Amino acid sequence: MAEPILFVNGEYRPLSQASVSVLDQGFLLGDGIFDVVSAWQGHVFKLDQHVDRFFQSLQATGIRPRLTKGDWKEAILETVRRNDLQDASIRFIATRGVPQGIIADPRHHEATTIVWAAPYIFLADDEGRRRGIRLMLSSLRGFTPDTLDPRYKSLDRLHFQLARLEAVDAGYDDLLWLTRDGYVAEGPASNVFMVTGGTLVTPGREILRGITRQTFIELAAELDIPVREADLTPYDLFNADEVFTCSTAGGALAVREIAGRTIGANAGAGTPQVPGPITRALDELYWRKREAGWHGTAISAG
Repeated sequence: MAEPILFVNGEYRPLSQASVSVLDQGFLLGDGIFDVVSAWQGHVFKLDQHVDRFFQSLQATGIRPRLTKGDWKEAILETVRRNDLQDASIRFIATRGVPQGIIADPRHHEATTIVWAAPYIFLADDEGRRRGIRLMLSSLRGFTPDTLDPRYKSLDRLHFQLARLEAVDAGYDDLLWLTRDGYVAEGPASNVFMVTGGTLVTPGREILRGITRQTFIELAAELDIPVREADLTPYDLFNADEVFTCSTAGGALAVREIAGRTIGANAGAGTPQVPGPITRALDELYWRKREAGWHGTAISAG
C-alpha cells in the first residue's frame, strides 16, 4: 500500500515525515480539538456541518489557526484525493501548538493543524453489525458542563480510553455512561436512541449533539416516526423495544444487550429481532441516501 499522505501545518507530507513537536500543547496537555467526517462513494457527508461545529469549538477554546472554513474544507478534500480514497474516515485537528516559553501563556500560540484520512472505519465488526452489539454501563462518567462542556470535541480523551478498557476487559463491545444524576448520556464515540411504542427517544442533555444523531432525527421525520428527547435511565433502555447507537463510523448500530439484559425481550414472545424494524428502516434509508450523494461534497476536483 502507498504511504498515507497527511496535511500538517499547510503542507502535504507522507506519514513518515508528518511530525509535530514533543512540546506541542496537544501532546503535553490534550489542549486541542478535533472533528471526524466521513466519505462514502466519493462524497464527504455533511462537510459544512462538521466544519461549522469544529469552528464553534475553536471559538470556545480560543485556538486560532490561520485557516478559514474554506481552507479547512479544501485541505480535507485534497487529503482524501491524495490518498486516492472514495470511502474514508477523515480526522481534522487543531492544537494550541508549541508554547513561546516554558511557562506557557495560552493566549500566545501558533496553532498546529492536521488532516488525516484513512479507509472508512466501522465502529463494529461484521458480526456486531449483523447481530447487534453488547453494551456495558460504565462506572465512569462523561464530562459535565461544570467541568468541560461535552460539546467540546477535545483531544483530552483519557476517560474515553479508560471506559473502553473497562468495557473490553469485561467482554463487552462498547459502553454507555451516565450523567451524575444517573441518566443515560452517550458512548465514547456514539449517541444512543431507543424505540418504545413506535417512538424514537434519545437523551438531550450532557451529550455531544452528534451530527449523525441529528441525521437520524431527520430520517425519522421522513419515515413519519415520532421523535422526542427525554431523560432516560438504564431501566428505560432495559425495557425498550429496540436500542441503537449512531456515529460517523457506520451509521446505526443495533444493540442486542445492555448490562446483561436482552433488549427487546419485553416486546413480545420469541427471540427479539435485532436489528429491530425501526432501526433497520432508518439505517437502510441512511445508507441509501448516502450512496445517492445526499448532503455530499464531491471529492473529485471541480
